[in-house]
Amino acid sequence: MKWKKCLLVTLAVLTCLTTVYVYAVNHPSNALAHKACTSWDMVKREAFSLSHSEYNSTPTLDATTFHVAPGTATEVPILMYHYIEPHMDALKKQNKSMISLQDFEKNMKYLHDEGYHTITLEELEDYVNGRISLPSKSIVITFDDGYQNNYTLAYPVLKKYDFHASIFVIGNKIQDQPSVFDSSKDTFLSKPEMTAGSDVFEYNSHTYNLHHKGFMRCGQLVPAGLDTSLLSDDIQQMKQTGIDTPYIAYPFGYTSTQMIYYLQQNGYRMAFTIVQGMVKPGADLMRLPRLTVTTGTDLPALLQSGSNQDAESVTEAN
Repeated sequence: MKWKKCLLVTLAVLTCLTTVYVYAVNHPSNALAHKACTSWDMVKREAFSLSHSEYNSTPTLDATTFHVAPGTATEVPILMYHYIEPHMDALKKQNKSMISLQDFEKNMKYLHDEGYHTITLEELEDYVNGRISLPSKSIVITFDDGYQNNYTLAYPVLKKYDFHASIFVIGNKIQDQPSVFDSSKDTFLSKPEMTAGSDVFEYNSHTYNLHHKGFMRCGQLVPAGLDTSLLSDDIQQMKQTGIDTPYIAYPFGYTSTQMIYYLQQNGYRMAFTIVQGMVKPGADLMRLPRLTVTTGTDLPALLQSGSNQDAESVTEAN
């Protein structure tokens, strides 16, 4: 009798939540309805996790018992860049995805002069899993989207200092042949440029065609990548471009339990957010934080403050 009563209560709660959810979908501008909708999404995520036993959100390393060897890295910063701009005006300085070429050069000179060592994403994965130690001043340099200026402007600077970096490219933006570089236009990398820059860059996924707002959730337009029905085809298209990699950066930084599950099912082992923070051994490989660098960023201060950032507050969506 007790289990029957529990079942009836559960059904009543679900019926109530469903009613509220339907109201929320039909009245997305209502604050209470929006909160009900997001609460319902939390219930769905929990139910999804429970019903998919192979979903793995637990780090492979127990950070509470793992000891970092003296003199090696206790944490690793991952710098996030997007667009390198040679001519900054007042409007461009407000763009949080841009950095002037002059500031980028200063950043790289500072890292070089301070003895920083750039590592690959494979080395980062091994470090997080506790398989290797890293020099105390190890750092990861990443670029999102795959703009042509990453090659024409950033590449020579990185090569000058013998630095390694990763570009998370949007697959359908990759060009067959190089464009004539024009800093006033948003041009993207070509296959020949990617090949020519491979002594400095590694190339990883930023999805093939899901880097746009195209999915409605609780009355808000969110990145298309959160529509997991699109993921499998997009992953296959990305692999067909030659970017067959276990590493991905989430479009706009958005992620969800469901999205992580399908990425893992398709071989992805490590993913990057835009949450600010440093990476430590035992971190959640599918929700790694980064440090955003734009024009005017005080890089020494950012590297110092990054240690104090709370990287556990990754916002789930959908």
